[in-house]
Amino acid sequence: MSIRLRIFLFILLASACAGAVRAADSAASLLERCAEKLAASPSVSARFTVRASDGGDTAGEIVVARERFRMSSPQLHIWFDGRTQWSALAAAKEVNITEPTAEELLTTNPFAIITGYAGRYNCRLLPHAAGTPANVKQVELIPRQGTSGDIRRAVISIDTRTLWPVKAVVTMASGATVAATVTGCAVGGKLPVSAFTFKPSALPGYEVVDLR
Repeated sequence: MSIRLRIFLFILLASACAGAVRAADSAASLLERCAEKLAASPSVSARFTVRASDGGDTAGEIVVARERFRMSSPQLHIWFDGRTQWSALAAAKEVNITEPTAEELLTTNPFAIITGYAGRYNCRLLPHAAGTPANVKQVELIPRQGTSGDIRRAVISIDTRTLWPVKAVVTMASGATVAATVTGCAVGGKLPVSAFTFKPSALPGYEVVDLR
Protein backbone atom coordinates (compact mmCIF):
# COMPACT_ATOMS: atom_id res chain seq x y z
CA MET A 1 0.00 0.00 0.00
CA SER A 2 1.47 3.38 -0.99
CA ILE A 3 2.23 6.02 1.64
CA ARG A 4 -0.19 8.42 -0.08
CA LEU A 5 -2.97 5.84 0.08
CA ARG A 6 -2.24 5.10 3.74
CA ILE A 7 -2.43 8.79 4.58
CA PHE A 8 -5.71 9.21 2.72
CA LEU A 9 -7.34 6.18 4.29
CA PHE A 10 -6.28 7.03 7.84
CA ILE A 11 -7.70 10.51 7.46
CA LEU A 12 -10.82 9.19 5.77
CA LEU A 13 -11.45 7.08 8.88
CA ALA A 14 -11.16 10.09 11.14
CA SER A 15 -13.58 12.13 9.06
CA ALA A 16 -15.50 9.65 6.95
CA CYS A 17 -18.81 10.88 8.25
CA ALA A 18 -18.19 14.35 6.82
CA GLY A 19 -17.17 13.24 3.33
CA ALA A 20 -20.24 14.46 1.44
CA VAL A 21 -22.72 16.56 3.38
CA ARG A 22 -24.89 17.55 0.42
CA ALA A 23 -26.54 14.44 -1.00
CA ALA A 24 -29.67 12.29 -0.77
CA ASP A 25 -31.68 13.37 2.26
CA SER A 26 -31.44 10.18 4.34
CA ALA A 27 -27.71 9.77 3.81
CA ALA A 28 -27.07 13.50 4.24
CA SER A 29 -28.88 13.53 7.59
CA LEU A 30 -26.65 10.78 8.95
CA LEU A 31 -23.51 12.39 7.56
CA GLU A 32 -24.40 15.78 8.98
CA ARG A 33 -24.96 14.35 12.46
CA CYS A 34 -21.57 12.65 12.31
CA ALA A 35 -19.92 15.87 11.18
CA GLU A 36 -21.59 17.84 13.97
CA LYS A 37 -20.37 15.36 16.58
CA LEU A 38 -16.81 15.57 15.26
CA ALA A 39 -16.88 19.37 15.16
CA ALA A 40 -18.27 19.61 18.70
CA SER A 41 -15.62 17.31 20.21
CA PRO A 42 -12.48 18.97 21.66
CA SER A 43 -10.55 15.92 20.42
CA VAL A 44 -11.31 12.43 19.16
CA SER A 45 -9.05 9.39 19.38
CA ALA A 46 -9.43 6.01 17.70
CA ARG A 47 -7.59 2.80 16.88
CA PHE A 48 -7.62 1.35 13.37
CA THR A 49 -6.58 -1.71 11.42
CA VAL A 50 -6.12 -1.61 7.67
CA ARG A 51 -6.09 -4.52 5.20
CA ALA A 52 -5.19 -3.85 1.56
CA SER A 53 -5.73 -6.13 -1.42
CA ASP A 54 -1.96 -6.07 -1.99
CA GLY A 55 -1.36 -7.48 1.48
CA GLY A 56 -0.17 -4.20 3.01
CA ASP A 57 -1.77 -4.68 6.43
CA THR A 58 -1.14 -2.22 9.25
CA ALA A 59 -2.61 -0.90 12.49
CA GLY A 60 -2.30 2.26 14.52
CA GLU A 61 -3.92 5.15 16.35
CA ILE A 62 -5.14 8.62 15.38
CA VAL A 63 -6.09 11.72 17.37
CA VAL A 64 -8.06 14.54 15.73
CA ALA A 65 -8.79 18.01 17.13
CA ARG A 66 -10.68 20.01 14.52
CA GLU A 67 -8.10 21.00 11.88
CA ARG A 68 -5.20 19.37 13.73
CA PHE A 69 -4.33 15.70 13.94
CA ARG A 70 -1.62 13.18 14.67
CA MET A 71 -1.44 9.61 13.48
CA SER A 72 0.91 6.76 14.31
CA SER A 73 1.51 3.30 12.88
CA PRO A 74 4.60 1.11 12.60
CA GLN A 75 5.22 2.42 9.06
CA LEU A 76 4.17 6.05 9.23
CA HIS A 77 3.74 8.90 11.72
CA ILE A 78 2.08 12.23 10.89
CA TRP A 79 1.66 15.45 12.84
CA PHE A 80 -0.31 18.43 11.51
CA ASP A 81 -0.67 21.60 13.60
CA GLY A 82 -3.03 23.45 11.28
CA ARG A 83 -0.30 24.80 9.05
CA THR A 84 2.81 22.60 9.08
CA GLN A 85 2.85 18.85 8.49
CA TRP A 86 5.56 16.40 9.55
CA SER A 87 5.48 12.96 7.89
CA ALA A 88 7.88 10.38 9.35
CA LEU A 89 8.59 7.29 7.24
CA ALA A 90 9.95 4.41 9.29
CA ALA A 91 11.51 2.61 6.30
CA ALA A 92 13.58 5.67 5.35
CA LYS A 93 14.08 7.00 8.90
CA GLU A 94 13.17 10.39 7.48
CA VAL A 95 10.81 13.19 8.52
CA ASN A 96 9.51 15.40 5.71
CA ILE A 97 8.29 18.88 6.66
CA THR A 98 5.72 20.50 4.36
CA GLU A 99 3.05 23.19 4.38
CA PRO A 100 0.23 21.51 2.47
CA THR A 101 -1.77 23.46 -0.09
CA ALA A 102 -5.56 23.52 0.08
CA GLU A 103 -5.68 20.71 -2.52
CA GLU A 104 -3.15 18.60 -0.65
CA LEU A 105 -5.10 19.01 2.56
CA LEU A 106 -7.98 17.14 0.96
CA THR A 107 -5.97 13.97 1.59
CA THR A 108 -4.14 14.95 4.79
CA ASN A 109 -6.43 17.23 6.80
CA PRO A 110 -9.59 15.60 8.19
CA PHE A 111 -11.65 18.78 8.41
CA ALA A 112 -10.65 20.02 4.96
CA ILE A 113 -12.59 17.04 3.65
CA ILE A 114 -15.80 18.52 5.06
CA THR A 115 -15.69 21.44 2.63
CA GLY A 116 -13.31 20.14 -0.01
CA TYR A 117 -15.08 16.90 -0.80
CA ALA A 118 -18.70 17.95 -0.36
CA GLY A 119 -19.01 18.94 -4.02
CA ARG A 120 -17.09 15.96 -5.37
CA TYR A 121 -19.07 12.95 -4.11
CA ASN A 122 -22.66 11.74 -4.29
CA CYS A 123 -23.79 9.58 -1.41
CA ARG A 124 -26.61 7.17 -0.65
CA LEU A 125 -27.59 4.67 2.01
CA LEU A 126 -27.08 1.07 0.92
CA PRO A 127 -29.60 -1.69 1.70
CA HIS A 128 -28.92 -3.38 5.01
CA ALA A 129 -26.36 -6.12 4.49
CA ALA A 130 -26.92 -9.60 5.92
CA GLY A 131 -24.89 -10.18 9.05
CA THR A 132 -24.50 -6.45 9.76
CA PRO A 133 -25.74 -5.26 13.17
CA ALA A 134 -29.07 -3.45 12.99
CA ASN A 135 -27.53 -0.24 14.35
CA VAL A 136 -24.90 -0.04 11.58
CA LYS A 137 -25.74 1.73 8.31
CA GLN A 138 -23.60 1.87 5.19
CA VAL A 139 -23.11 5.07 3.20
CA GLU A 140 -21.75 4.79 -0.33
CA LEU A 141 -19.66 7.65 -1.75
CA ILE A 142 -19.23 7.87 -5.54
CA PRO A 143 -17.24 10.63 -7.32
CA ARG A 144 -19.48 12.99 -9.22
CA GLN A 145 -19.30 13.02 -12.99
CA GLY A 146 -16.49 15.24 -14.20
CA THR A 147 -14.36 14.87 -11.07
CA SER A 148 -11.06 13.04 -11.06
CA GLY A 149 -9.00 11.45 -8.32
CA ASP A 150 -7.73 8.20 -6.85
CA ILE A 151 -11.03 7.03 -5.36
CA ARG A 152 -13.59 5.11 -7.44
CA ARG A 153 -15.93 4.18 -4.58
CA ALA A 154 -16.01 4.24 -0.79
CA VAL A 155 -18.44 2.54 1.56
CA ILE A 156 -18.48 3.88 5.13
CA SER A 157 -20.19 1.86 7.88
CA ILE A 158 -21.56 4.08 10.65
CA ASP A 159 -22.83 3.05 14.07
CA THR A 160 -26.08 5.01 14.39
CA ARG A 161 -26.02 4.73 18.19
CA THR A 162 -22.62 6.38 18.60
CA LEU A 163 -22.35 8.25 15.25
CA TRP A 164 -18.79 6.96 14.84
CA PRO A 165 -17.50 5.29 11.66
CA VAL A 166 -16.70 1.62 12.31
CA LYS A 167 -15.45 0.52 8.90
CA ALA A 168 -14.43 1.94 5.53
CA VAL A 169 -13.92 -0.01 2.31
CA VAL A 170 -12.25 2.04 -0.42
CA THR A 171 -11.90 1.00 -4.06
CA MET A 172 -9.18 2.88 -5.91
CA ALA A 173 -9.20 3.87 -9.57
CA SER A 174 -6.60 1.14 -10.15
CA GLY A 175 -9.02 -1.50 -8.85
CA ALA A 176 -7.10 -2.03 -5.60
CA THR A 177 -9.19 -2.16 -2.45
CA VAL A 178 -8.46 -1.20 1.13
CA ALA A 179 -10.63 -2.13 4.11
CA ALA A 180 -10.17 -0.40 7.45
CA THR A 181 -11.85 -1.10 10.76
CA VAL A 182 -12.11 1.51 13.52
CA THR A 183 -12.38 0.68 17.22
CA GLY A 184 -12.19 2.56 20.46
CA CYS A 185 -13.45 5.95 19.24
CA ALA A 186 -13.50 8.26 22.24
CA VAL A 187 -13.97 11.96 22.89
CA GLY A 188 -11.09 13.56 24.75
CA GLY A 189 -10.28 16.93 26.23
CA LYS A 190 -8.82 20.00 24.61
CA LEU A 191 -5.22 19.48 23.51
CA PRO A 192 -2.47 22.10 23.07
CA VAL A 193 -1.02 22.82 19.63
CA SER A 194 2.22 21.21 20.81
CA ALA A 195 0.41 17.85 20.86
CA PHE A 196 0.30 18.02 17.05
CA THR A 197 3.87 19.20 16.51
CA PHE A 198 6.80 16.90 15.77
CA LYS A 199 9.52 16.76 18.41
CA PRO A 200 12.91 15.31 17.32
CA SER A 201 13.18 13.49 20.62
CA ALA A 202 10.15 11.41 19.63
CA LEU A 203 12.10 9.72 16.81
CA PRO A 204 15.82 9.87 17.53
CA GLY A 205 18.05 9.10 14.57
CA TYR A 206 15.56 10.29 11.94
CA GLU A 207 16.79 12.74 9.30
CA VAL A 208 14.64 15.87 9.06
CA VAL A 209 14.08 17.14 5.51
CA ASP A 210 12.48 20.59 5.20
CA LEU A 211 10.48 20.69 1.94
CA ARG A 212 8.72 23.98 2.58
